[in-house]
Amino acid sequence: MLGAAFTVTACKEVVVPNYNSPNVDQLLSAPKAAVVNTTALGLLVGARGAIGGYASTLGIFGRESYNLDVADARFVLSWLAQPLTPGGFGTDLGWSATYRQVLTAQTILDIVDKVPDYTAPQKEAVKGFTKTFMAMAFLDQLRVRDTFGIVLEVDPTARQLGPFVTRDEGFNRVATLLDEAKTHLNAGGAAFPFTLHSGFAGFNTPATFLRFNRAMKARAEVYRARWADALTALNESFISTSATTAAALATGVYHVFSTSAGDATNGLFDPAPRALAAHPSIIPDAQLRANGQPDLRTSKVTTGATISNQGVTSSLRFTIYSTNVTPHPVIKNEELILLRAEANNGLGNRAAAIADLDFIRVNSGGLAPLGAGFTGDLVSEILYNRRYSLLFEYGHRWHDMRRYGRLAQLPKALPSHLIYPIVPLPSDECNQRTPQPKGCVQVNGF
Repeated sequence: MLGAAFTVTACKEVVVPNYNSPNVDQLLSAPKAAVVNTTALGLLVGARGAIGGYASTLGIFGRESYNLDVADARFVLSWLAQPLTPGGFGTDLGWSATYRQVLTAQTILDIVDKVPDYTAPQKEAVKGFTKTFMAMAFLDQLRVRDTFGIVLEVDPTARQLGPFVTRDEGFNRVATLLDEAKTHLNAGGAAFPFTLHSGFAGFNTPATFLRFNRAMKARAEVYRARWADALTALNESFISTSATTAAALATGVYHVFSTSAGDATNGLFDPAPRALAAHPSIIPDAQLRANGQPDLRTSKVTTGATISNQGVTSSLRFTIYSTNVTPHPVIKNEELILLRAEANNGLGNRAAAIADLDFIRVNSGGLAPLGAGFTGDLVSEILYNRRYSLLFEYGHRWHDMRRYGRLAQLPKALPSHLIYPIVPLPSDECNQRTPQPKGCVQVNGF
């Protein structure tokens, strides 16, 4: 666990430290700031490690992308044509990574007050940082397990299994952790006792990191349709419509990569492509600009070599990740504006929702505004804009379509293909429990 950490050099590279780090018992008996700092930064590595799986796997489920690797038919057969089963290909979907994150976070929280070379504000800053990432780990699993529920308690001795809780209980814990983190960050002083990497530029002090924390709180509250709470969090985040540039919309927090020894590159970079293809529906489904050309956001894909596997074909490739070290967004201003539109729509504030949708339509999509007199379906507009603004970032579309009961609208390449509403639990989790949790079932899809 403690090996999964990094420090940041002057060149902003991610360097994996000595894997012979002190174990948990040593940390508890003689905690040192330097080791705790490295462990805390390891939460960034853990969060980054899971993102490719969410973007790619959930991208397939949500018909954003395909993996047409001719060397492995399971990316088509197991994720498009066959039921999902516990222990099946890819159904871990970050389960193991999530609970490594949770265990790391809990270890930090257990020892931070015992670190003699931390000041009181530094202790608070570490707690706020750690609880934010702990909440994010739980949120990852809530997106994919949904009504199957999740586990909140992890025994560091591995002697007891934490109980499963409901989706609502899981969301309550996420919200509580993020709010507790807010309190800690407000008392966290002027700086963290460690240096955050370049993906946190503008969000690398307790005060500015708090705006990121509030952005994550807004996302979580929208996920569970707590619209008023979402708006409150958004008002405390870094949301802004004061500038209309692409850079302003892209402002946010990012995972970063490098080619340095021991670091990782962006696994979603596949320029040929060899395997990762964009879904063929992306361009024909796009709305048209005044000149008859499609939504500007379709520039995230382009025509490339046609690749096929198991009867599935695409000639579109992604251009979003232009190099193997292109940063990957954790959350950005463009998403926050769309979250505000969704929250206002949920509250019946139609005019405010339209205003934010129009801001994104015009400045990101190059589309005509809906206008204040728009009487159409705003949910469809929200889902459309989230699809194109957040394409191939975090598996947003699959989760969004499920939240609104619209999974059946997703296209199928072949009539025999399936749309999955949820992902079962990993078999290792199921096999350790009697009786087994309700997520230990085959998911047939429709």
